[in-house]
Amino acid sequence: MYTIIDQEQWPRREIFDFFATSKCPHYMVAGYIDVSRLLRFKREHHLSFYLSLVYLTTQAVNAIDNFRMRIVEGKPVIYDKIHANFTHKRSDEELYHIYTALLEGTLTEWVTRTSESIAQQHQLFAGEPHMPNLVYCSCNPTVDATAMSNPNMADPDDAIPRINWGKYVQRDGKWMVNVSVTPNHRFVDGYHVGLFFTHLQRLIDNLA
Repeated sequence: MYTIIDQEQWPRREIFDFFATSKCPHYMVAGYIDVSRLLRFKREHHLSFYLSLVYLTTQAVNAIDNFRMRIVEGKPVIYDKIHANFTHKRSDEELYHIYTALLEGTLTEWVTRTSESIAQQHQLFAGEPHMPNLVYCSCNPTVDATAMSNPNMADPDDAIPRINWGKYVQRDGKWMVNVSVTPNHRFVDGYHVGLFFTHLQRLIDNLA
């Protein structure tokens, strides 16, 4: 479900129109997140670290209105809820798969259910059908990447955020992971990216 944004009353209209003239209104910001608490949580509950971070990332996206905005039939809209689309592979494989999962249930419930589903995946795409109200997540767990770009960013109307990260590393006694956020500037400014990092860190720090 989404609501069409009333452009006449929209404070962002001038910015939206300005970046509409850009062939590539996408940009990327990267920064470190402290995942020490998440590592403890996943060990205590026997969960996938990666899927846990996908879930929390999608939650953080949902907490910010601008990250839920998309363009549908040429009009800006805001979706009620964003769901997760992510790449994954098993340790005995080289090829990645792509899975789409509705964001439903608690972290533990979602990770457990999703882990069982992707264990049976052999084709490239699986899970829910593709939809505009997604966030794309991906990880390269072998590299301490300080930034990660994305393919298929040629459509200036594409407002699905891409969020990527590498492996977690220890820095000053904390386990850190560098997260890259690639949004569409028609909807998302640096201020909103900062809010995303704040929300994501708070969600991790508040894990019971």
